[in-house]
Amino acid sequence: MLAVVGTAFWEVKLLEFGILKLEIIEEQSAIPESNMDRFEFQLAMLQKGAEELEKKIANFSTILQQLKTAAITIWVALIGWVFASKINSLAPLGYVIIFGFWFLEATYWRVQFYYMQRAASVTEFLNDERALDESFNTRSIPEGLVHPLGSLKIFKMPSLGRAMCAPSIYIFYTFLFSVNSVVWLITLKTAL
Repeated sequence: MLAVVGTAFWEVKLLEFGILKLEIIEEQSAIPESNMDRFEFQLAMLQKGAEELEKKIANFSTILQQLKTAAITIWVALIGWVFASKINSLAPLGYVIIFGFWFLEATYWRVQFYYMQRAASVTEFLNDERALDESFNTRSIPEGLVHPLGSLKIFKMPSLGRAMCAPSIYIFYTFLFSVNSVVWLITLKTAL
């Protein structure tokens, strides 16, 4: 019995030593190399920036899809309420819902479009062999391509009007607008 306890004690000590050794190795690998020059740092930040752009664009795509889902849900609930309660004067309220969500989605689309422009400039730089060679020869990356992703003067955010006329937004909301108009005409006709 004493031998089992002694063996277990040494196994615990070996395990503690192994964990301590792993922690030391992890700490050493987390320390940045002091000989990393500015260009290597910029390359690392360019990669991080490209990853962040992908994440932001994907997040905005999710938000835009959720806005469309919410618009449909609320609008269908309103139309269902109009038909169930026979209160025909509520049908025009659908236009308020449609225009509200149209404006909201266009606002988010503008920001997503800005990030898409940023991603396009990074892709253009990486696919331009001459610019890439020049960058490696001069050991410098053009201004504006490196993370952080603050606003740049070379990229302009599209106007709200342009955003509202973007096909991915315009087609959806004009369809809802048309259907809402038909529903309103049906409610007016049944009221007579």
